[in-house]
Amino acid sequence: MPPKPSPRPTVSTIARDLGISPATVSYALNDKPGVGAATRQRVLEHAREVGWTPHSGAQALRRGRSGNIGLVLVRDPEEVSREPFYASVTAGIESATSAHGYELLIRFVEGGEEHEIDVFRTWAHRRRVDGVVLLDLASDDHRPAVLEALGLDFAVLGHYEGPEDFVRVSTAEPEDAATVVEHVAALGYDGCLQVTGPLAYAHERRRLELLRRLCAEHGLAHSQESARYAIGSGQDAVRRADVTFCSRPAVIASSDLIAVGALRAAAALGLRIPEEMGLVSWDDSLIAEVASPSITALAREPFAMGRSGGDLLVRRIEGTASPGERMQTAPARLVPRASTARP
Repeated sequence: MPPKPSPRPTVSTIARDLGISPATVSYALNDKPGVGAATRQRVLEHAREVGWTPHSGAQALRRGRSGNIGLVLVRDPEEVSREPFYASVTAGIESATSAHGYELLIRFVEGGEEHEIDVFRTWAHRRRVDGVVLLDLASDDHRPAVLEALGLDFAVLGHYEGPEDFVRVSTAEPEDAATVVEHVAALGYDGCLQVTGPLAYAHERRRLELLRRLCAEHGLAHSQESARYAIGSGQDAVRRADVTFCSRPAVIASSDLIAVGALRAAAALGLRIPEEMGLVSWDDSLIAEVASPSITALAREPFAMGRSGGDLLVRRIEGTASPGERMQTAPARLVPRASTARP
């Protein structure tokens, strides 16, 4: 009669089922010497049959690590829940870390960089995480230096350059900016109203510099307003802008939520989209697709970006990624929709 599977398989129950010692089972499951090939195969086959999986906590203790990856978001959790980009990035990070047997530990803080650093110090002191993913770096960001001083590995999603030992996933911002400006210029728009996110973020300053330069090269007027990554803030930014700085402007919004706000502002101002005003979002999402009119957007694949960052960080923690290893994402694909069109 074949061994009866245990409802909650462990090394001990597998040993009992097969009539061998727990040590033999452990050696077989962990591919250690001292077990014959036939016995090893028998153990592995039975483990698959009963659905045995390794205990993540025990694995972490053996590795001398917590088995956790940390992510701190400095913003209102309710606001983040409405923001598709961050939701996709976070899902990508979790997908990669869980595939390596790590858990993603997420914290929300609203007090700025110093409160975020306090979380890092607590995590390091209590050995809660083995590494951290950093988003939204500022030009004078102190977090990388603090993380290195704390002895925590970290991955940057962005374009930070610094002396610390970290891994990074960066996007093709110059190519993406060129794609946007060339698109609106080809469709007869004669100016760009750029609605950035908060300029405290280094990536927003880079986008602003890129679009200013590219607009000048294409003979397009350029104007700028800032907003939070929220619909109401995007609406307010467009309503306070001087939309008469050119005859037919195109709004370049730094997120899909800002872009939806721009749609509402255009309606309130009596501007027809796309005839009198164009609209392009730097981030694509279902929101951009189902808006009315639908919004032309850059498909930057934030899920894949987060997954690459999570995978790279785990490999750095485990010593299989080189110090300073970096990945560059491919240029984004522009998805033309109803919010941009020829006159």
